[in-house]
Amino acid sequence: MKKIALIIVMISLQSCITVKVNADVDSNSFYKKVDNPNIKSQGTFFDKGVGDSKWSNSNGDNWTKAKFDDASGTSYIKLNISKNLTANFHSNIKIDGEMNFEIVDQNNEVVFNRQLINSKEENFTLDLTKGNYQIRWNSTNATGSYFLEWKEK
Repeated sequence: MKKIALIIVMISLQSCITVKVNADVDSNSFYKKVDNPNIKSQGTFFDKGVGDSKWSNSNGDNWTKAKFDDASGTSYIKLNISKNLTANFHSNIKIDGEMNFEIVDQNNEVVFNRQLINSKEENFTLDLTKGNYQIRWNSTNATGSYFLEWKEK
């Protein structure tokens, strides 16, 4: 009897794990089956920590996302571009509050910027030179979420 109960518990736990893994596949995803051999990402990082106790985020090889409630501060990911390339981006930011979304190069020069007070979904393309970049979300009393994915052209 104990063996049967143990098997049922193990099957239940496996189902929970499967649901969690599948939950990371975002319904906002625009690019499917992406191979980015020249773009490597790292993150999520914070300039001064997170003041939002409800902050949650996750990252993949070609995407990042976060949910937050009354967040103020800067979160960012790092991208390493190993050769000059063109990249397509898909961004879906849902906010109540203020957010500055930007991509900066290794010289801290802004290559893309959006100052947002409303939600915005968009696709954009950037020519990126070899080097390191930061993708930053600077929020002020913002509630909502962001989702960003990229694909080498």
